[in-house]
Amino acid sequence: MSLKSFFARFRFPAIQLCLLLLCALPALWSCSKADVVDVNAVDDTTIRDYLKRHNYIASDYQRTTSGLYLVTLATGMGPQVATGKKLSVKYTGKFVSAATENTVFDTSDNAPSKSFDYTVGAISLIPGWSEGVALMRQGDRKLLLIPSYLAYGPSGAGSIPGNTPILFDMQIVTVSP
Repeated sequence: MSLKSFFARFRFPAIQLCLLLLCALPALWSCSKADVVDVNAVDDTTIRDYLKRHNYIASDYQRTTSGLYLVTLATGMGPQVATGKKLSVKYTGKFVSAATENTVFDTSDNAPSKSFDYTVGAISLIPGWSEGVALMRQGDRKLLLIPSYLAYGPSGAGSIPGNTPILFDMQIVTVSP
């Protein structure tokens, strides 16, 4: 039986359209996932390459389950960051890739107080920043290497292109009630 005679059995165009779509689905499913770039894997490779270029070994950094990497540069002894606490943070945001890693896209040095002051949980920040800060205490200085899906995602923001992993060199200056 030909497709034409098969479709001729059905008089309603909606049924014909549904049958046509049903016949086309296997062709659509056959698209290989290898054709789609796995941004998460690319971000992870870019971050690991950064760590290698800067001679960090596995014991120098921590990777969270979300994919955020933290490198401890200085350990503080002050209070732990927590929701509702007021923070004063010094930071410099840079790109992670080899071609642009020395490019600063943001810094607290541009603020009048030379720090970014905010209350934890009171404003919306990128997920990687929020997660990383929650793992810090007053006096800590850490590199937060943030995959794009925990940063600005496929859309990007300002001078940060979409799907770009970034890092923040971050120091928690004060944690107060």
